[in-house]
Amino acid sequence: MSAQRPVPSSEGRRIVICDYNALLLSLTGLLRMSRYCVFQAHDGLAAKELCRQLPEISLLILNTYGTGIDLGTLIRDAREAKPGLPVLHIGSSIPEGMPADVPTLDEAFTPDQLLMTVGALMERRLIPRSLPSTTGVS
Repeated sequence: MSAQRPVPSSEGRRIVICDYNALLLSLTGLLRMSRYCVFQAHDGLAAKELCRQLPEISLLILNTYGTGIDLGTLIRDAREAKPGLPVLHIGSSIPEGMPADVPTLDEAFTPDQLLMTVGALMERRLIPRSLPSTTGVS
């Protein structure tokens, strides 16, 4: 019988995803397969609560639709609970009121683009505000 490889710890790799649609369900699966510990929030209020209650949240991912509250308010409240929390927005455009340090990943992203962006944010590396789409159209 072969020895099992230890599963890497998810410590420092905890992500809250706000919304519950097919796009975010698929990225939840991709992130979990990449050994991230992912918590899903069905709306903005649940995301804020998760950010307040869970230790060591490393990233908040959200999209333009389905949060149920203003994105700027959600980000501000989440960062009140977790100062300096990196945030990734997934959408077709940058919403009004989005903080300048929150990058937007086009909804037509590739798995590699998502994983590179998440890795950069979790390592606190600076990334462009608007990330290129896979279609070449911004």
